[in-house]
Amino acid sequence: MSDSWDEYAQDWDSNPDAIAYSQLAFNSLSTHFNPAGLNVLDFGCGTGLLSEKIAGVANSVVAVDSSAKMIDILKAKKLANVTALACEISAESINGNSILKSGFDLIVASSVCAFIPNFEKTLADLKALLNPGGVFIQWDWKRNDDEPDFGFNDKSITKAYSKAGLSLVLVTTEFSLTSEKGTREVIMGIAKKE
Repeated sequence: MSDSWDEYAQDWDSNPDAIAYSQLAFNSLSTHFNPAGLNVLDFGCGTGLLSEKIAGVANSVVAVDSSAKMIDILKAKKLANVTALACEISAESINGNSILKSGFDLIVASSVCAFIPNFEKTLADLKALLNPGGVFIQWDWKRNDDEPDFGFNDKSITKAYSKAGLSLVLVTTEFSLTSEKGTREVIMGIAKKE
């Protein structure tokens, strides 16, 4: 896999695994939490496969990704209630974007947190974007014996939420995805800002 997500942007919306993952994540979201009428941040949105689905029910979606090419593809979709930003989440980007300061009822992160160099720091920054009572939900690859340093398990998610000062709601193996590379489980974590 390339270090640059820009290289995947052009073909992302036709990638069957990306399409399936976003649908499974949306189904999971709909089962555990109702985003209807909420202001949502889609962190690590890629080309907006999940943002598009959430936008159908949410009040507004701010979609953020570090890949400018992914964001360009999302912007070209011209979704009425989606604002797309190409940036990292950090104290600097938050202070530099008034749209990020508005506060969010829900932050979703689909298959992104496992790729972040310092998840706990980013999680603290994301927590600052949540309104009181706001919810953070992530779906990521579940850590396995073949790649013990990649992905998450119950313990790593619980520890990260605790360090960030978020209240754990649920950690569970939510679904699995089968591709030509085999079957991989996806873990979901839900936390709340009190």
